Amino acid sequence: MKELPVALVNQADKQASKTIVKQLKNKFSSSDSQIKFIQVASYTALNKGFAAKKYYAALVIDKNFDNQLSLQQSYLKGLIIQEKLNKIPNQGTAQVPQIKAQRDFAKKALANLPQAGKIKVIINQGMNAQAAQVLTNALPRLVAGLNQGIAKKIQTAIQQNGIAMNSSEWQTLSNPVKVQTKIKNKIPEKSISGMAPMIIVVLAWISSLIGSMLLWREHKKHSEHHKFSLSLINSQILTGGVLTIIASLSIYFFSAIVFGLPIPDVPSFLGLLVFNVFIFYLLQTCVLNWLGFAGWPLIIVIWLLSAGTISYAPEMLSPLFRQWVYNWTPMRFSMEMFTNNLYIHGSVTTMQTNFLVLSLVGLVALLFIYLSSLLKRKED
Repeated sequence: MKELPVALVNQADKQASKTIVKQLKNKFSSSDSQIKFIQVASYTALNKGFAAKKYYAALVIDKNFDNQLSLQQSYLKGLIIQEKLNKIPNQGTAQVPQIKAQRDFAKKALANLPQAGKIKVIINQGMNAQAAQVLTNALPRLVAGLNQGIAKKIQTAIQQNGIAMNSSEWQTLSNPVKVQTKIKNKIPEKSISGMAPMIIVVLAWISSLIGSMLLWREHKKHSEHHKFSLSLINSQILTGGVLTIIASLSIYFFSAIVFGLPIPDVPSFLGLLVFNVFIFYLLQTCVLNWLGFAGWPLIIVIWLLSAGTISYAPEMLSPLFRQWVYNWTPMRFSMEMFTNNLYIHGSVTTMQTNFLVLSLVGLVALLFIYLSSLLKRKED
């Protein structure tokens, strides 16, 4: 795993929080780092980034973070002053202006017990289940390490000054930073641990693969001199459309009715099924029309490589698979469409991009299907 993009939102934007942001970005600045922090200006921009699938997670520093750390320091200073004043033997010195000012400061600083500074961890779970699991463990530990670093300095000051504290004071000052974890775009139950989009794509591919092969063989029987005429190709497209509808309804029945997969928007889900199955059918029919049965093993090898790749986040793949398989396979765009439909809320932009790419792929495949009518074949 390399450079998983994680958003960093500093709502406090003061000295202490700015220092933390700088330290985090410097710590993970290497190209070999597992996490890449990207600073985001606002919570609104963060939500838009989640919808556009730009970030797998986020660290959000609360707007009161710097104030709470400042109050903790003032409280600690008040404890130290109070401890020293209690050790002064001559009570008559209490009216000395400097001592009186220090006593007043300590009284004011200790009037209210400070709270912990809050850092929120937000996991964009629907984007990728595996990456979400990694970050769910890693980011809270990162904040815990930050908490320990600040707490160690406070504890050292307490020990050096021999300060006695009650349990509430110790609990607060030994845990100066509190982490809250929130799940964004949560994967519902009965989603096969977030693998439902990939499995749906595989089912769409298998159904179109079998259908394209059967229809190709049937139409080949009626071809003259093993040449596909325009009428045969038209028949391939029309029967492929019927097969697509039947396959899509079957996949929906298996997924939603039998297995109980939660589907937020059934009409759009069915529309995506029909669209993707038909695109796969066109691709595979194109290969069969041009290469014949010899192209079938090629289709299987390509799709098996794709199916083994698309379940991972691209940042978790080797450069070879990421650049030459993940970036090129149509299954990737198909899976992203189903991921958006099932898990990601408000992902209009990415949905449109994936739809456009697959539409262009389908149009090119359709063009080559019709061009195959010009292909002259040798007699078997």
